[in-house]
Amino acid sequence: MKKIIIALSVVLATLLGVLIYCICADKTADQPEQRETLPVTTAAESVDEKESEPVTTQKPTETEPATETTREEPTELTEEMTELTEETTEETTQETTPPAGEAGNSGHFTSDTGTGLELLVDWTTYTDENGTDMVRFDISIESYSIYVGSRINGLVITMDGRTKKLDSGEITYASGPKKTFLLGSCTMEMLSETAHAEVSWDFFGSYKDTPMDQITASGEVRR
Repeated sequence: MKKIIIALSVVLATLLGVLIYCICADKTADQPEQRETLPVTTAAESVDEKESEPVTTQKPTETEPATETTREEPTELTEEMTELTEETTEETTQETTPPAGEAGNSGHFTSDTGTGLELLVDWTTYTDENGTDMVRFDISIESYSIYVGSRINGLVITMDGRTKKLDSGEITYASGPKKTFLLGSCTMEMLSETAHAEVSWDFFGSYKDTPMDQITASGEVRR
């Protein structure tokens, strides 16, 4: 009898264990499987985040445009030099170089034609390196207009009975302000403290309807 009761107890215990197992299994099946969900970042959110970030733009460095330097040819200076050269060929200026040696006195005398065409004589006395007293004559013609050819021995300088003759060149000057044209220069020895000098030039023409063969100027020279 005892064996039967023990056997039934074992069976009941077994059935009870199976029943408990089944109940636990059903509860586990009813509960949904919980999975770890990771945060999903959408493309729109990433775009929004990027747009929300401040964008720093770098302003390109402005560079000044290179300035091209061009060299201008001095055309105006060339034209002025050409005009100056042409004018110099028309007008012969007097020599300004002083004679060598110790300087003395200086002066000038002119003709008196009353026509505007006058002979001008500049003189300068000096002592040369040999100790000789000399005088230098620079002879010019002044005019508002003149046309004259060359003259052989056309200039005659007389002082203390001594005479020198010089050639003069061609002069052409249409019209304008009064100008001076150098005819010639010469030197002579001073034989006294003062001397009378006379200079004549062969013109052989007319000026302002006044015919003239020679134009003469004279004056005193002092050592």
